[in-house]
Amino acid sequence: MTTAAQTPYWIELLHSQVRQLQGKYRTRIIEAGSGPALLLLHGTGGHVENYALNIAELAKYFHVVALDFLWHGKSQTEGYDPEIIPNLVDQVVDVMDQLGLESAFVEGQSLGGWVAMQLALRHPERVRALVLTTTMGYAPDDGAMPGYVEPDWASNLQSSLEVLRDPSFDNVRTRMARILARPERLTDEAVMVRQALYRQPALAAVQQQFIAEYLAGNIIRKHLVTDALARQIRQPTLVYWGERNRTPPALGEHIARQVQRGTFHCASDTGHWAQFESAAEHNDVVAAFLTEQLREEETRA
Repeated sequence: MTTAAQTPYWIELLHSQVRQLQGKYRTRIIEAGSGPALLLLHGTGGHVENYALNIAELAKYFHVVALDFLWHGKSQTEGYDPEIIPNLVDQVVDVMDQLGLESAFVEGQSLGGWVAMQLALRHPERVRALVLTTTMGYAPDDGAMPGYVEPDWASNLQSSLEVLRDPSFDNVRTRMARILARPERLTDEAVMVRQALYRQPALAAVQQQFIAEYLAGNIIRKHLVTDALARQIRQPTLVYWGERNRTPPALGEHIARQVQRGTFHCASDTGHWAQFESAAEHNDVVAAFLTEQLREEETRA
């Protein structure tokens, strides 16, 4: 496995376009490439730059669109709703409508995986295939995974709130380092981008509401994906995991077995931020998986 590249984000993204879409929601996107559409959905507290090491490589094969979720990055901060997930699904549909995309391949990491699963369930005709990278938002049946215990996400709440109240370089680095298997792979640039975003007062304020519900609330949990719901996901699905993710690879393998057409891949020596920490491996595996789906679609046509 290769470590995260040291090439600066905006050298990677020089041939991308950054713009704001104004439809039902105000959404910042990074767009690159041509061909079949591939949407990239980031994790909690993140932003489009979470995929900075992936966009250019995947744009060699696809029309890549990475977006900032509501209440994240440079998208709108107003209109917070503690249910969270239905709003984010609706935002993704809005972005697709604004771009004239009838359907797309969809990758979601962490929170983004949760949104991607719900998008596939609520709007199956809009999703051609799924990539679920260290996804959150999944609740296996009791006893379905012997010995599995959901991590105590609420234990992260106070430190997550502190970094929003005081987005110093050290605080932001500490917050981000815990999602990597090897914190030394975290670049100063990645920290500085996150720090600059968290220094926006409106974003910091709404992120505190968001994080409190996401880590310790009950409203959002109404939208967890269960085994029964996963069995309704008929799109080809790649579950991409990190060997050292806080939720173990066994959960990713379980998800891949529940969906109708699941495949599992585990990157060694990799934590939660798998698309960053195993970027080269991720890009190769995801491109190969989606290219195979294109070939199968052509065969069926």
